[in-house]
Amino acid sequence: MMPFIVPRLGLDLGTGKTVLVTNRQIVYNEPTVLVADLKNNRVHYIGKAAADRAGKLGPESEVIRPVVRGAIADYAATKFLLRKVFSKAMKPPMMLRPLVIASVPIQLNSVEERALCDAAREAGAGQIFLVPCNLASYVGISGNLNDPRGSLIVDIGAGVTDISVLASNEIIVGKTVEHGGDDLTAVVQRVLEMSFEVVTSRDEAVQVKTKVGVVRRGDDNILIRQADPTAEKKFSEKPVPADALAEFMRQALKPVIDGILETLEGTPPELYEDIFYRGLFLTGGGGRLRGITQFLEEKLDIKVHLADEPEISVGRGIGKILSEFGKFKDFFKNHVTF
Repeated sequence: MMPFIVPRLGLDLGTGKTVLVTNRQIVYNEPTVLVADLKNNRVHYIGKAAADRAGKLGPESEVIRPVVRGAIADYAATKFLLRKVFSKAMKPPMMLRPLVIASVPIQLNSVEERALCDAAREAGAGQIFLVPCNLASYVGISGNLNDPRGSLIVDIGAGVTDISVLASNEIIVGKTVEHGGDDLTAVVQRVLEMSFEVVTSRDEAVQVKTKVGVVRRGDDNILIRQADPTAEKKFSEKPVPADALAEFMRQALKPVIDGILETLEGTPPELYEDIFYRGLFLTGGGGRLRGITQFLEEKLDIKVHLADEPEISVGRGIGKILSEFGKFKDFFKNHVTF
């Protein structure tokens, strides 16, 4: 009789997106969001289907974002989401509970780690291993196992930015900054409303943020559509200086710059040469922000390398870790399984 092989899944449960990996393939990559019916206490949509309905719902429906700043904020919603996500990789009934490798921010505390593990286990997981996001990102970027050279990894997510110096599959010094893409979106919304009297939805602000970025563009304007009862078509397009928005976003990235500098200050001198020779590796959805690599190079005087498809670097890394599980087992966060 052939022995049963426990299935393995890789999970990146982020503030903005949830990614699930199995057999080095990404089987789920959608927003971490749900739409629930408050009257009947039922979830109607998850992922992209839920995100597409944000701002288009009646009073009895609610958009739920269960993960805030990289940690679970709504336990029941997270458990529901994970159960649905796991089912994408494993058809029910699950005869064997899968081994799950889950990525976590560097400075997630033990209570937050326990909440993630409990939610995953109640959603169907078996043994759970935790791996720092930046270690997974580095494996996804380089594919190197146990590289002794120092590497500076900056992962700008929706809720947090993880910054770390790695060597030999370990985080030598690291920091989680509670600042990410959602904060830039909020800055865009506030600036448009307070400085230009333009009220936008969250999704519209994301589009403006993506289009403008942090690039200085001279006298260019960006046209933002808004309701206008006096116009013939009830809508008008208001020009907003792109440079003004870009400058506010540049200022809003100060916590990230400060976090990188603090991390470098705590880096052993032996790793400095490696870092400044090799440069900074940028991952996370924030890496898609227009002009972000040039901005970081300008502020830090160091070469910045943007990962291919930076928003799924962690997922790719977890996929490689799954395939080389024995080699990585000793390097998981705190060497703890739940």
